[in-house]
Amino acid sequence: MCGLTGIIANNPEGLGIGLTEMLKEIEHRGRDATGFAVYEIRDDIQIRVSIRNIDSKPDLLKILEKYEQPSAANSTSGGRSYKGVGIFDFYETSLNMPPSEIKALHHEIDCHPDLCVHSLGEKIKVYKDQGTARDLESHHRFNIGPATHGIGHVRLATESLEDINFAHPFISEMHPELSLVHNGQFTNYFNLRRSLETKGVRFKTNNDSEIAVQYLAFLMEKNGGDLEEAIHQAMDAFDGVFTIIVSTEDQIGIFRDELGMKPVLFFETDDGSVLFGSEEISLAKIAADVNATEMEPGGVKVWSI
Repeated sequence: MCGLTGIIANNPEGLGIGLTEMLKEIEHRGRDATGFAVYEIRDDIQIRVSIRNIDSKPDLLKILEKYEQPSAANSTSGGRSYKGVGIFDFYETSLNMPPSEIKALHHEIDCHPDLCVHSLGEKIKVYKDQGTARDLESHHRFNIGPATHGIGHVRLATESLEDINFAHPFISEMHPELSLVHNGQFTNYFNLRRSLETKGVRFKTNNDSEIAVQYLAFLMEKNGGDLEEAIHQAMDAFDGVFTIIVSTEDQIGIFRDELGMKPVLFFETDDGSVLFGSEEISLAKIAADVNATEMEPGGVKVWSI
């Protein structure tokens, strides 16, 4: 059992705080790890990376320097490095680089065994670590600006390692602004993974949830970035019990398998916000008088921001 949350906010101030409070309300659904992705209103490219062995930090800085513009020679030296809840360190900074090189940078960092990109893009920012939302909040000292929307996850580890890089949200180097949270299991994970790997898709973890974000990203690469079309195609390919919330820089989508064993609710407020969650209790943390709608089994719904 895991838990999902999400917000499309009518007021961009404090979205990160609101999402964190929603995650606190469902921590009983999973205390192994907690994470969220927010989409900020900003003008720069930002990166967040986990470092398994702090001795590998110079390797990360060396990679980043290859992609920096000459005018930004000091930006990586001004980044923030800190210890997380467990054994991992984290590094975050702003980068002055061409957006066209984001995918190449993402790929090069993820090829390093001690480094893992948690987010890299013009809008997206991901925080995730072991433990609860309270643990995440106390150790990471969130640096979140005004944001339009976000999604979150609490994890009960059942089928893969208790490793923060296996925690949600998941992202993909193929579509850097795509993030995904998932509750459930895929019974055809290995078949789908082998199929994507033969097409050149690279995986960072062995978590079955990663197949969902990589599959959607692969489809969006082929269809010109159409999230809703990719979701409908993925629904035909995914086998198992699952509920998924997926986000890009300008959309949030939810979808659910036909058995409908894993819940997801949504509620559109009078002031224009939209709330998502596995349980109504998390939605009620943000809005009064919540009367949420449960997504029907086999359903797909996408909101534009």
